[in-house]
Amino acid sequence: ILAILRNNEMLTWPEKVKFAIGLLPAIIGGQAYVEAQDGLTVQEWMRKQGVPDRVTTEVFIAMSKALNFINPDELSMQCILIALNRFLQEKHGSKMAFLDGNPPERLCLPIVEHIQSLGGEVRLNSRVQKIELNDDGTVKNFLLTNGNVIDGDAYLISSSFSYLKTGKRWHTSRD
Repeated sequence: ILAILRNNEMLTWPEKVKFAIGLLPAIIGGQAYVEAQDGLTVQEWMRKQGVPDRVTTEVFIAMSKALNFINPDELSMQCILIALNRFLQEKHGSKMAFLDGNPPERLCLPIVEHIQSLGGEVRLNSRVQKIELNDDGTVKNFLLTNGNVIDGDAYLISSSFSYLKTGKRWHTSRD
């Protein structure tokens, strides 16, 4: 609650106070209260507690995406309360931070630059059709959907989580 009240950049004082008051049942009720919130989405719980919608849009869209890659109207409040409880137990858990710019520029670009500085190559929008393995189980190469074959010493695949949640699976030459 103290961290919420000290944050002067994201929320107004009335929003901070309503949010802090809204969290009191979770703090007082403990684990039993947290478990009972599984039926409510983050958005439903916030509204039930009288927390302004702007708190959800300013803070919990980012937190929901970070915790479970979904929006606050789909994520169980139990997940958020478990995370908040964890933050309360950590020495610096009350500190909240967000990127100081857009993720592609502030997060992705430095990673790409680092990989390239070490002689690596980053390929975007390259769909992997098949991962071929060596006899020892290590990756031999990637076969892309466009027919190209990617050979390397090390491989890193980055994919949107929503694509992986569709149930599609990678196929290796051992399948």
